[in-house]
Amino acid sequence: MAACVVFGGVAAAQQATPTPAQPTSRFNVPDQKQARTIADTIYNTWRVAMMRGNEASWRNTTTQSRQVKVRNLIVSQKGKFPQDIFRDQPAPPALENFVYVGALAGPTNRTLAATYIGSLQLGEKGKPAMNAYVLEFVHEGGKWRYDQSRFFNLTRLPQVEKRLRAGDVTVLQEQDGFHPYTEAPAVPPTCPYPQLIGKVFVDAQGREIEMRINGISLHDFADERRADVISGGLKRGLNTISYTIRTSGSGAKAAMAIGLFVMPETPGNKPVCVFDHIIDPGDTANGGTFSFTVTNEMISSMNPKFTGTAPQPFHAVPLKPEKKS
Repeated sequence: MAACVVFGGVAAAQQATPTPAQPTSRFNVPDQKQARTIADTIYNTWRVAMMRGNEASWRNTTTQSRQVKVRNLIVSQKGKFPQDIFRDQPAPPALENFVYVGALAGPTNRTLAATYIGSLQLGEKGKPAMNAYVLEFVHEGGKWRYDQSRFFNLTRLPQVEKRLRAGDVTVLQEQDGFHPYTEAPAVPPTCPYPQLIGKVFVDAQGREIEMRINGISLHDFADERRADVISGGLKRGLNTISYTIRTSGSGAKAAMAIGLFVMPETPGNKPVCVFDHIIDPGDTANGGTFSFTVTNEMISSMNPKFTGTAPQPFHAVPLKPEKKS
């Protein structure tokens, strides 16, 4: 499922749909009054830190893994850390606009997912819609810390909305988007400053893809269409990518696309694709390990004034010729 992520506390949400899951005993139902106090207090403290640009408070309320992920994201776009943590960030949603539904705890009671429901407007031109707002917390260093959030538009899920409005905590166990982490997220390695800013785009309908780029940048895609910044970026010359693909019944008939792009740093330039893996509906999707080269010609072609033959990306599988009409 697609997740709406708040990176390090910075709201960068994607629309998502919760995926049905079998009721599970992996999660505990905590004392709801105590869980709400934890969620409200930590989230609101983190939110104020974001709005005021208070780095010390942000670090004190944010998980270690999320702090490194935010650092890597900023550095990989050639930004300055920690100066850019708060730059151009919108105010996170206020919990006063939501109604608390309930929370689930992880198997060791050291992770917590708290769910709220309320009207949320996405973007300046978006229309307000009823959403579930899920906050993820981890107990580390002797205290609770905020990790990230996600939301789910409930417009097409009237029965789920009805149960959430009624405070039915059992629905939280039946939809994986409401689940807490089973264990605390691992702290990723810090990435180096990039030579080139890179992004990976994946359209993985009916598939789960685990990916590693240049041995540093880790990505997980699950039945979604998403673009990620590549931690540590891409390099002129040799680069590597490896990934595994798991396909569900519906994914076996769906198209799939993976693309790696060097992103422009000069105004007016355009991205250039340096690697792709594209298959048509019905074709088999296999993972693998690939090496590809980012050439000077590829970089030059990002300039709209480039007059040479457009360089081709490395194709993990040969592209099929276009059908003539």
